[in-house]
Amino acid sequence: MNSPKMILFDYGGTLLYEPNLNPDTGNKAIFPYISENPHNVTPDKFNSFLRETFDKIRKLNGGLLEIHEHIFLRYVLEYFDMKLSISIEEAEWIICNAISDAQKTPHVEEMLSSLRNMGIRTGVISNLCWSGNALTRRLHEHFPNHQFELILTSSEYIFRKPEKLIFDLAVRKSGLNRDEIWYCGNDIAVDIYGAHHAGLFPVFYDDRSIPSALHEKNDSISVDFPYLKIGSWREMTNQLKNQNGAE
Repeated sequence: MNSPKMILFDYGGTLLYEPNLNPDTGNKAIFPYISENPHNVTPDKFNSFLRETFDKIRKLNGGLLEIHEHIFLRYVLEYFDMKLSISIEEAEWIICNAISDAQKTPHVEEMLSSLRNMGIRTGVISNLCWSGNALTRRLHEHFPNHQFELILTSSEYIFRKPEKLIFDLAVRKSGLNRDEIWYCGNDIAVDIYGAHHAGLFPVFYDDRSIPSALHEKNDSISVDFPYLKIGSWREMTNQLKNQNGAE
C-alpha cells in the first residue's frame, strides 16, 4: 500500500451525510416559484410525476448512466407547460437543500486539515444528479477552509460509479499515476470495487455511528483484493501519519 499523492472521495455518506432524506420535500419546494401552471397541476401530482419519471430513467439506463437535474427538471416543466420565475440553477439549489440538510461526517474536517498539512491533494467523484456547480457550492459551504482540486459528478460526465470511465477521467485530470491515488467511499459495490477496477487503492469508510441503509448491504459483500477499511477518519489519518513517518 503506497502512500497517496492524492485522495479522491465519495460525497454522500462519506464527506457529508443527509439524515431524513426526503425527495418529496425537495420536489414540492419549488412550487412557490412556478409562475405559470395552465393545467392547475397540484404539488402532489407534480411530485408523483417527478418520482415516477426518475425511476423510469434509472431502469432504462441500467443505473450506470446519469441524467442531469437541469435536463430532467426542464422535461417535467415543459410536459406540464409550466414556467419558473427563477432559473433552473436556482430551482436546483432550492430542491437540493429542501431534500435534506447535509451534515459533516465525524472528524472529517480534522482529517482534511491533516491532508493539507501532509501535502496530499484531494478531489471528489460522486454519483449525483445534481450539477457539479451545486455540489461544489455545498462542499464550499461546509468546508470553507478546504479546496478540493477536482469535483466530478456523474451528472456532468454521464457515467456512474462503479463504471471505470468516470475514475479514468479523474486520473487523467490529476496528472498522476493510478497507484498514486486512493479512493474513499462508503459503498463496497460502487466505491470499493469501482476504485479497484480502475486501478486506484480503495479505502472503505465504514463509520457505524452514521445511520445508513448501506451497512446491511455492505456486510453481505466479500472483498478479495487489497483495500483499507476504516471505522473513522481518525484511523485513516493515523495510517497516513504512520506511513509518512516510516518513510
